Amino acid sequence: MPIRRVYVLAVSLLLGGLGTVGPPAHAQQVLVDDPTSVGAGSAQLEAWHSTAESWIAPALRVHPRLELATGAAFLGTGVEDQRTVEYSAEGKVLLRPGSSHRVGAAVVGGAGINELGVPRGRPATLYGYGILSQALLPGLTAYQNLGWAHEESGPHQVLWGGRLDWTPADRFTVIGEAAGEGRRDPSFQLSLRTVLLPGRVEMDVSLTRAGPFDDRTTRVAVGLTFMSTPLY
Repeated sequence: MPIRRVYVLAVSLLLGGLGTVGPPAHAQQVLVDDPTSVGAGSAQLEAWHSTAESWIAPALRVHPRLELATGAAFLGTGVEDQRTVEYSAEGKVLLRPGSSHRVGAAVVGGAGINELGVPRGRPATLYGYGILSQALLPGLTAYQNLGWAHEESGPHQVLWGGRLDWTPADRFTVIGEAAGEGRRDPSFQLSLRTVLLPGRVEMDVSLTRAGPFDDRTTRVAVGLTFMSTPLY
């Protein structure tokens, strides 16, 4: 696809998503965010699917220090053939881009809404969190998230997460994560990331354990990330 068409597609998806405003901080293939998700001057599109939900999330690096992203999710309701739709919009300020610093840092703020789809009338969510990363060894990087989320009719919650990325070979990365919200039992995720086309296409396969410890659920998800060349 020509660069101009990638740029037009990314901008139209971003503006369309911002016009509807959307879901919580977990709208991404990994549970724990990193300081730099999109290359300088580039656009990115993530899409993934599991047995319970599907997501699509475009993002654009609009400035060397700013990324904008939106998302749309299609979630199962427990009723056959019924799904609820969630939308999100967020901005990420890159204080120290992780791609160019041994220690990276960023802050994220966003909003989500669940009012479309089934069921209707679910409350809006606001969230914000900080991100740190450390390049520990060649091929080994750690990430931490800490922040806050608030639903319109619910309590304020602390968001937290930790992640370790190990790259044993150029095209393969193993990702281990733990993340939680408030007093809920944490979720754990193990992922394998494969580079299908260097700098353009990556695939993630993840196994997640979530829910109360006495009633855990397991889900498998497959996702693809498409990255453009620099647009400007």
